[in-house]
Amino acid sequence: MNFDPDNHDTQPIVTGRRWRLITPVTTAVMAFLALVGWLASGIIFNTEKVEAAKPIKSSSELNRAFKVVVREISAQNFANTIILQARSEADKLVTVASETGGTISQLPVEKGAFVQKGQIICRIDVGAREASLAQARAQRDARKIEFTAAKKLLKQGHTSKSQMAAAQAGYDAAVANVKAALVELERTKIRAPFDGILDRQPVKIGHYMSPGQPCGTVIDKDPLLIVGYIAENQVNRISVGDSGSAKLSTGELAQGRIRYIAESPNLTTRTFRVELEVANKDLALRDGMTAELTINAGEVVATRVPQSVLTLADDGRLSVRVVDNGRVALRPVQIISDDQTGAVVTGLAASEMVIVRGGEYTRDGRDVEFEMEQMAGAAAPFDGGR
Repeated sequence: MNFDPDNHDTQPIVTGRRWRLITPVTTAVMAFLALVGWLASGIIFNTEKVEAAKPIKSSSELNRAFKVVVREISAQNFANTIILQARSEADKLVTVASETGGTISQLPVEKGAFVQKGQIICRIDVGAREASLAQARAQRDARKIEFTAAKKLLKQGHTSKSQMAAAQAGYDAAVANVKAALVELERTKIRAPFDGILDRQPVKIGHYMSPGQPCGTVIDKDPLLIVGYIAENQVNRISVGDSGSAKLSTGELAQGRIRYIAESPNLTTRTFRVELEVANKDLALRDGMTAELTINAGEVVATRVPQSVLTLADDGRLSVRVVDNGRVALRPVQIISDDQTGAVVTGLAASEMVIVRGGEYTRDGRDVEFEMEQMAGAAAPFDGGR
């Protein structure tokens, strides 16, 4: 067979002594067969083991008991104390105002001085009030003479009962005018309403006083009140007559008893006003001081627990996780007091297995295994929990 060098459709291949022509289709087929053979060789001759996928954990494995650490805690008697932020308040504080108009003529007492009930603290110029009183008295005397004469004439039959009644009315009116003039004259003397201290005096001599304008403030600090506001969930823990103490911001200490608990709360804060009455004979304690009020309401059966075991239930109530019959239970509690060593709470049974570690990974009602907390210097064996 002759080879044409100008013909590029086929290429001569020498096999032995014979020429054969291989087309592009033949080449593609051969390549495909080679690829299939290579893939087949990997499956047939592969000796590595193929591991099956691990199954998802069954629900029984997921619900298996969880291990927690518990501490057996017993209830005991604690002092039922309530601490409130408070302030001192005078038992009486009155702003004394003028009941008439006029110019201040005298200030007999300096502000800050002690005054007794009825003592004059401001004097207003009497002006024409004394003259008005004298006129009223003269008219009263004249009407008295007329009334006396009318009574005699009535007995003699020389006058009528109506004339005698008019004379009596005139006399009674004159007597009333005298009393009114005396009251108006007395109003020029502004007096202290009770024993106390003249705390403020906003007027000076020569100052014109209008009716209702304050002349001074009288304050009575004996007894002194320590006023605080207690939350509605604590108000039933205290009673009138309970003892208490107050530490003022100045460092002074005072003892007393609760004399008043409000029946209705402040509508904004939902707290109830509480007043502790303390003696202040020497008037050393001041009004308006910040104080810490501690109320002693006897004893209460409660449990001291670590701060770390306190949690919130789904309904928002403060609770403690305990183990009850091998299951987690949430006990609603109320804090009586707390400090760095723990919190004293009510709401737990006389003895509880309180979860101290691992409780945050459990839920209410879940089965758990527990072991007793290993205290310092002692080994607690595993209990098994069931």
